[in-house]
Amino acid sequence: MIVGLGNEIAGDDGVGIHVARLLGERLAESSDVDVVALPWAGLALLDILRGRQTAVIVDCLTSDARPPGTVVRLDQEGIAGSVRLNSFHDISFPTAIAFGRKMGWEMPTQIAIWGVEAAIVDTFFEGLSPAVEAAIEPLIREVLEFIEPAVRGLATMGATR
Repeated sequence: MIVGLGNEIAGDDGVGIHVARLLGERLAESSDVDVVALPWAGLALLDILRGRQTAVIVDCLTSDARPPGTVVRLDQEGIAGSVRLNSFHDISFPTAIAFGRKMGWEMPTQIAIWGVEAAIVDTFFEGLSPAVEAAIEPLIREVLEFIEPAVRGLATMGATR
């Protein structure tokens, strides 16, 4: 499962949505990978991730710790700066995953999170800043490299997810 998070009318905050759309097009022939674009995270991710073994999440970062367009691989606990995974509007991503497991649901055992440092998120406009736009192809290559072993393993086992 690949999940792109964001708001595509809030500038660089839409980077996850853009990445999900491009990956959805490139992986359209693969029955082993589902790609979803979501405007929210928290509890909403439980239904999307439930029953999956591997998950990729892409979100916008607003940490101001790195130059705009920097692609960062995050872990579940180190999601500071993620616009949606650590939102004060909903429960955090680690809490949502822990909740799902506490409920006895099968949640992904392998979760990879990528963030892209934003340049512009305080102005409403469609599209991405040049720095974030330039980060999309390298990020897509990283995601495809990450999922390739999992997809190959699923094909070998004859699984559908």
